Amino acid sequence: MNLKRIIAMTFCCNIATLGLLYPVHLMAQDENTAGRGKGNSANIDFAREYYKQGMSYAQYGLYDEALEMYKKSLEINPNNIEAYKNLGIAYYQKGMHDNAIESFKKVLEHRPKDDDASYNLGSAYFDKGDFDKAIVYFQKTIEISPDHRSAHSMLGIAYSTIGKYDDAIKVLKKRVELDPNLLITYLNLGIVYSLKGMDKEALAEYTRVLEIDPGNENALYNIASLCDRAGNTEEAFKYYNRTIEINSTNSDAQYRLGKIYMQKKKYDDAINAFQIAVMSNPSNIEIYNDIGNVYKAKGMKIDADNYFSLYKKQSKSAKSK
Repeated sequence: MNLKRIIAMTFCCNIATLGLLYPVHLMAQDENTAGRGKGNSANIDFAREYYKQGMSYAQYGLYDEALEMYKKSLEINPNNIEAYKNLGIAYYQKGMHDNAIESFKKVLEHRPKDDDASYNLGSAYFDKGDFDKAIVYFQKTIEISPDHRSAHSMLGIAYSTIGKYDDAIKVLKKRVELDPNLLITYLNLGIVYSLKGMDKEALAEYTRVLEIDPGNENALYNIASLCDRAGNTEEAFKYYNRTIEINSTNSDAQYRLGKIYMQKKKYDDAINAFQIAVMSNPSNIEIYNDIGNVYKAKGMKIDADNYFSLYKKQSKSAKSK
């Protein structure tokens, strides 16, 4: 029974990444302060115009066009550090992490204390899967700006991802101090405690979330999982049901409910839960085998064999991919 994974700061879903920041000054750079380069004033005016067009394209998600404009601007005026910063953001949005990293490093060469560039560089490394380097730059961001909330969140998640749970707990506790009302931090802290085997502490964090938001789906599901893992089936059953009251398509909760219904020999309820689970998450092919077992327990051999056959077919297909 899996707990919901670490949740990034701006998403109430299974994680994993926090999008790059868009500081207001990046998208509202004054044309007169966009950098001074070499060359005559006419060329500099062209560079500023390209830069402004790039920002305009980026606002509408037209990142290919934005990249073209930023590059043209930088050809004329390579000293526009804001253009490098926005160039990195555009690369990041396109999933071109190596290019984004190069751009953000260029910013830091000129502005070692730029916390936005340092944070964005950490985010690019994080999404690339290079968590050690991500940690270095999230730490650097916090050194520059001790109250940088996003850096604390992502540093805690990065530590947890590589199994440094004590460090993750320390950082996430600091994140709580910076913003005591951010529920996702309590959820992430609870998940780290659970990964460390500290279920009592995890439960306390999830309970704190429910005190603030009684209908929080992730907290309800994670409490159910803790109870399930501890063998407290009735409490698990209660919290899984509360979870699907909030979101009936929660595949994990429906699947676990199906398992409990089967234990209770409530076969029709089990089939219903399993079917909802597989509709919400078709990739969980084990559900077909579970449904087959329920029909077998009901003495419905033909239906059971159909699902067992489907399970074998799906398993074979998955292995061939």
